[in-house]
Amino acid sequence: MSLHLEFRAQTLPQLSHMLHRFHAPSQTFAVLFVRSVKKYLGRILSEVVDASIKKLLDSGSGLSVSQAMQVAANMSVMERACEFFTRHAAQLCGVPLRAVERGRRDFPLRRSRDAAEALLLRLLRAKVDEFMRQSDGINWMADDSPPGGNEYANEVIIYLETLTSTAQQILPLPVLHRVLVAVLAHISERIIELFLNDSVKRFNANAVTGIDTDLKMFETFAEGMSSLFVDSGQESAKNEMKAALVEARQLVNLLMSNSPENFLNPVIREKSYNKLDYRKVAIISEKFRDTSESYFSTFGTRGARQNPKKKSLDTLIKRLREAS
Repeated sequence: MSLHLEFRAQTLPQLSHMLHRFHAPSQTFAVLFVRSVKKYLGRILSEVVDASIKKLLDSGSGLSVSQAMQVAANMSVMERACEFFTRHAAQLCGVPLRAVERGRRDFPLRRSRDAAEALLLRLLRAKVDEFMRQSDGINWMADDSPPGGNEYANEVIIYLETLTSTAQQILPLPVLHRVLVAVLAHISERIIELFLNDSVKRFNANAVTGIDTDLKMFETFAEGMSSLFVDSGQESAKNEMKAALVEARQLVNLLMSNSPENFLNPVIREKSYNKLDYRKVAIISEKFRDTSESYFSTFGTRGARQNPKKKSLDTLIKRLREAS
């Protein structure tokens, strides 16, 4: 039986029915120390319920994104069910509720909750990767930059916008926030990998401008989603959403800079390029061919003034080679 069928809505009433049948076995149990009661309840939830749900999640291959999203949403319902379980059992055992509230521990189903989010994130990353494969259509030595961005980026944006419109209705905002930050960070990593890909032998400034347009679309999406979390009181969410794309943004800024050798300056690097790996920068920089190079090569080198950006890029490449 699939996870989608086993972890359906009936699971929650069944658990609640089990809890209602929980009875204190004797009057002696009612006078046990509060610590013992809480320990007993914690073991039921963490060793039985948590382990059972996690087992279902671990065998959840074949689920769709929408099904995984529903499973992740169900975990917030389970959290409320656990709170009810603790309070109800405490009442039956004669333990004051204030003692239970005062000594409340973290959510006992943490492993299954984390597994549910990990499952959703894994499926989302796989879906994004499907669209990123369309990056094979990027013209890395284009005569002009694509005005509306590359096709893969538009497809990813459409998918994310469709996804989040549904996710807002299902997922708790903290869960949605964590998932989106992780997905955006994954997109940033994939953009870096586009430049590192062995199939890309060289690229020019027009290709970089196209990637810059793609990145701006993702940043606009992140900014739009940030307002949702800020309105809900999660002030740090905006910075976290923006920071998820920072590695790709720093790389594009470096490639578009007129003085890429500034990367070698420790102060500037810490301020503007602190997320970049110098080894990746070295590999990518060697592939970069400024558009103006073709014009200089046409007329020969005699009397031609070297392009300042190319000179700066050559300096960067030379110094990075020496450092590696």
